[in-house]
Amino acid sequence: MVSHAHAVLARQGAGSAYVRQAASETVKLAETVEARTVMETAFAVYLMADQQPRRFASDRAFRVQLVRRLRGLAEANAGTWFDHDTGRMKRVYRELPPQAAKVMGEWCAKAFGAVGLFLARMDREQREAAARKADADRAAMTAALEALT
Repeated sequence: MVSHAHAVLARQGAGSAYVRQAASETVKLAETVEARTVMETAFAVYLMADQQPRRFASDRAFRVQLVRRLRGLAEANAGTWFDHDTGRMKRVYRELPPQAAKVMGEWCAKAFGAVGLFLARMDREQREAAARKADADRAAMTAALEALT
């Protein structure tokens, strides 16, 4: 993903401005955040989507939220301002234009999607197996208690 972003930026002036902005944000993220942290965050968003599918209205909404969570890891994407009412510094995140977020989201989905979906399926299967085991244990305990009475 990062090498593709570098290639997009290397083409001087060629391509959509939104694609170039997505590439710039991708490079900025790669330079400021460890790859492991990016992957863990991306996979966590995939797990959340699997566990709470109603949180995301569509695939596009999911990808935009994935981009927001990943960009939130980089300090460069946050600004601060002083709130005179509360006397405190407030932190705000700069948003990407929707078209650039869409492009970056598609790149992230291609990079993390297969593994993210696989991990989500594994997690779901493990939770279901644990629930079945707990039900079986509960039924065995109930039967044992009924045998005593």
